[in-house]
Amino acid sequence: MAAPMDWTYPAENDEAGIFEIGRRLAAALGRVPDVTRFEYDPREMLKMTRQCETAARGNRLFTGFQTADKLEAEIARYGALLKAGTKVTVFAVGAKPKDQRLKSLKYRELVPSTRELANQWFLVADGPEPIAFLSYEIGNTKLFGKGGAATKGKRFVGFITDDKGVIRLLIKSLSDAPVIESAPKAPVARPSAAARTIVAAIARTKKSDAKLSTGSVIVAIGRGDDRRAFLQGAAIARDGKRKLVLIDRSAEGFSNPYWDLRGDDASKPAASKLFDEGVARREGRNNVADYLEAARIAQIDAGGWFPTKSGGEGILIAVKTFKGAVVVLPAEAAKPGLAERLRGMSAADLRKNLECGVVVAK
Repeated sequence: MAAPMDWTYPAENDEAGIFEIGRRLAAALGRVPDVTRFEYDPREMLKMTRQCETAARGNRLFTGFQTADKLEAEIARYGALLKAGTKVTVFAVGAKPKDQRLKSLKYRELVPSTRELANQWFLVADGPEPIAFLSYEIGNTKLFGKGGAATKGKRFVGFITDDKGVIRLLIKSLSDAPVIESAPKAPVARPSAAARTIVAAIARTKKSDAKLSTGSVIVAIGRGDDRRAFLQGAAIARDGKRKLVLIDRSAEGFSNPYWDLRGDDASKPAASKLFDEGVARREGRNNVADYLEAARIAQIDAGGWFPTKSGGEGILIAVKTFKGAVVVLPAEAAKPGLAERLRGMSAADLRKNLECGVVVAK
């Protein structure tokens, strides 16, 4: 059985360090490694890389990319290897690229280092013809992992081998390499009772036959009985796969979270963006939060917004900001009280002033 192997490159960090790696290999194997070729030319190393990838096609391949950016540049090549049935494990610093072609690729995110084995440029395949290429980047540590192999000032030293004992040692060390563990996923919160009731009501709401131009569905909520307005707006958004924007008018003209006394607090909502149910609950708007939670469960793309002006002016800004195709109003908008008429919130006034459809909930 082979002894443990220390692949860490010697601290002196010059070409002679590769001979110390060779000495350690001989000690670990109890013999001199077989058929090993030393290499210093990065252009030749790149050729070896391509040959190893071809040899491993359809089998198992361990690859060191140094950084995730370098893998990003090779997505097409590695996507093809994966499609051909190659079982690829990549080692690199940085998060795995989010490309569907790399979905089946095993990715091991590394702690940055300039001397550890897993952080180097390597390819290891154990079949059908076992082959390994390993290149240590030496020289100026500020250039480590940056640019291409032929970048001015970069230096490499390495070897290629088909010695099965060396390949087994490489695979063992790489399998044990320390990696950054991904954070555990937060448990999915159970839907609130209110949201479950609303989701059921959305499901019962009839399919909308509204013929509308491209754009989002704007629903005015927060004043009076807005449940039917929300349900009708949700149905339109659901059936047309549109964005649902809930305009919370509950504190309109009284307080505005965009311009309160929290200054530049990162948790403060931004007037240029829609907020989610978490923000709504934090701001004490549970009614809006219930609607947003229900929309999420029903797989409707929805967000909330606090109006920056009161009444009709606020609705007009929302329509322009979020490219509204239709505004859905509570039933009271058909015959609003004096206060709402003064705010320009009668359906008749809004139809005159808005360049989109206006629907009063039934």
